Amino acid sequence: MSLHRRLKAWGDSKHPNVRGALWSLAGGVVLTLMFAAVKHVVADMPPFVVGLFRTGIALLLLLPWLAQVGIDGIKTKRPLDHFLRSLTGIGSFVCLVFALETLILSDSIVLSFSYPLWSIVIAAIFMGERVRIRRTVATIVGFIGVILVVKPDGGLSPGAILALCSAVLTTLALLNVKRLTTTEPPQRIVFYFFFVGTLLLLPPAILTWKTPSWEQLGWLAASGVLGVIGQSCLTRAYRAGDMTVIQPLDFMRIPMAAGMGFLLFDEVPDGLAALGTFIVMVASSYIVYRASRLRTITAPPRPDLAVE
Repeated sequence: MSLHRRLKAWGDSKHPNVRGALWSLAGGVVLTLMFAAVKHVVADMPPFVVGLFRTGIALLLLLPWLAQVGIDGIKTKRPLDHFLRSLTGIGSFVCLVFALETLILSDSIVLSFSYPLWSIVIAAIFMGERVRIRRTVATIVGFIGVILVVKPDGGLSPGAILALCSAVLTTLALLNVKRLTTTEPPQRIVFYFFFVGTLLLLPPAILTWKTPSWEQLGWLAASGVLGVIGQSCLTRAYRAGDMTVIQPLDFMRIPMAAGMGFLLFDEVPDGLAALGTFIVMVASSYIVYRASRLRTITAPPRPDLAVE
């Protein structure tokens, strides 16, 4: 029996939630490696150029699907909604890339992962959603964790502001995705995200263009491929297991980022940042859990439509 068949037989013998958890952890590792690759290359490359390569490579990987479905597969009656989803999603990614220039890897990831907190605020203020006491308390506690990470006593750093902007834009992107899924198939949403994203990034990338070296090109290609692989792992995770089990595991990417930051960039979070990270992880996980149980507007959409 081949190694592939042995691994498949071993996986099939496990409980669905166990398989889902393993896929989720694998996806977390791969996506954290993607951001580590981005952090490495953005030190010498303009962020808009990094973003353009990220979307362009992902778009190339979608060409086999496009050849299969043809023009009929990408026809849509909701071009404006696709544009808004791409604008917010690409904006979130670019903000995080800029943040990675100055923040350590773990702080960038934990602040961008505060999006469940912002989803509660946006849903309550702009969508009239009733937020009950438990999620209100979890949101307040979560923002205390954010304060411990950014330590604003000396003023917010540009990197921290950009990472928080990334979280807010992620929330708006996920809400746009949720609206699109009522009529649009997942692959069409993904295609337009990368297609429109490439068009949006092209002008600023040209204005700030710097031709990458062969080594930098390798890192850029790696970030694009790792992003697609990571999202594929998360998709398999959610198909195999229950969302209430799998979603909180996504927050394991935060300690993974801390470990990779230490090993690859000699980064060590201070004590307050570590405490804040723990608080954000717990509060955000609880909000996601409650949202999935209550099936509200803040429940996260399918992982294959995520913004990474």
